[in-house]
Amino acid sequence: MSTQDTDAPAFGAPAPAPTPRPQRRRWVWPAVTAGALVLGVAIGGGGSASSTELDAVTAERDTLAQQLETAEAAAKQAEDELSAKQGDIDAQAAELDARSAALDEREATITQAEEVVAASQIAIGTWTVGIDIEPGTYRTAEPVPSSCYWGIYRSGTNGGDIIENDIVQGGHPTVTLQEGQDFENGCGVFVKQ
Repeated sequence: MSTQDTDAPAFGAPAPAPTPRPQRRRWVWPAVTAGALVLGVAIGGGGSASSTELDAVTAERDTLAQQLETAEAAAKQAEDELSAKQGDIDAQAAELDARSAALDEREATITQAEEVVAASQIAIGTWTVGIDIEPGTYRTAEPVPSSCYWGIYRSGTNGGDIIENDIVQGGHPTVTLQEGQDFENGCGVFVKQ
């Protein structure tokens, strides 16, 4: 390179005149502002329809949210009532189970008592003592309204060996029976004493 630079002014030479600045375009800013204003009005005008739709959707959402809240509260209340009723049902079921157990126990006791009573009664018919009926003293449960017959026989004799017998004309006949005897009853139910 040379010592002299052609672009630089020579030493002592007058300074070149400054290059003029390009003129600003003054119309740009007002045009941009006006365009922005028109765009804002367009958006704002179009937005009012959207705002109405938004308000409607928001109102519908709020209504649905309220309905949901009401439905959830009703469901919770129904669930609580169901739970309470289930508790009542469980309590009633437990009470019924207890009653059923008590009735089963009572039935067993009554059945046992009936068996004891049945074992201690002699119905009309012929019975072998020690096999069909227990030995002991028996008396009719009801008074004999008319005449009837009873007989005590030695077992195995087919009624040929009479130990004792009677034709009763009323009252409560009483008999004492032992093993090895047959008892013929024609006077109603005898009950062990």
